[in-house]
Amino acid sequence: MSAPLPYRPPDEPVTSPLVPDPYGPVQQPLSGAVELAAERGPVVYVPGAHGGFVAVRREDLPTTHTHTPAPAPVSSGVDPHAQRMAAKGVFAAGAGVGAYFAAGAAAIVLDSLAQALIAAAVAAGVAIAAPGRRGGGGGDTYVTHHHVSNRWFGRSHTTVRNH
Repeated sequence: MSAPLPYRPPDEPVTSPLVPDPYGPVQQPLSGAVELAAERGPVVYVPGAHGGFVAVRREDLPTTHTHTPAPAPVSSGVDPHAQRMAAKGVFAAGAGVGAYFAAGAAAIVLDSLAQALIAAAVAAGVAIAAPGRRGGGGGDTYVTHHHVSNRWFGRSHTTVRNH
């Protein structure tokens, strides 16, 4: 109920039986005598036999002392779970950087290997193309001169001479 009650004089009767009278006399309990909390002492609610809770005075409870375990020691450092999470992050970053450097080294090795294979292929091609030089015998040698002279406006002139 969010709206305030309208004002009515205290001696005026309540118009609806469903609405309680906030200004009327206090109702008496439906059954039994009134027991004040100060007269009965502190009450503890314990589980009852039928699933509910039963109010029992504290002085009526048994006074057996149970051994309470010692509290766990409080660590003064960083939380171990947080340490493990941070270690996983540092390991992942290190593994990523290591993979980056390993890939760079592999690229350098493969590039060097490819250059060596190309150089070996060129050397083999030269050796196959010039069989007369291999044995030290006298083979024919041809020298070809290409003479290119550039002219104005992008014109070029090429002369080829064999000796």
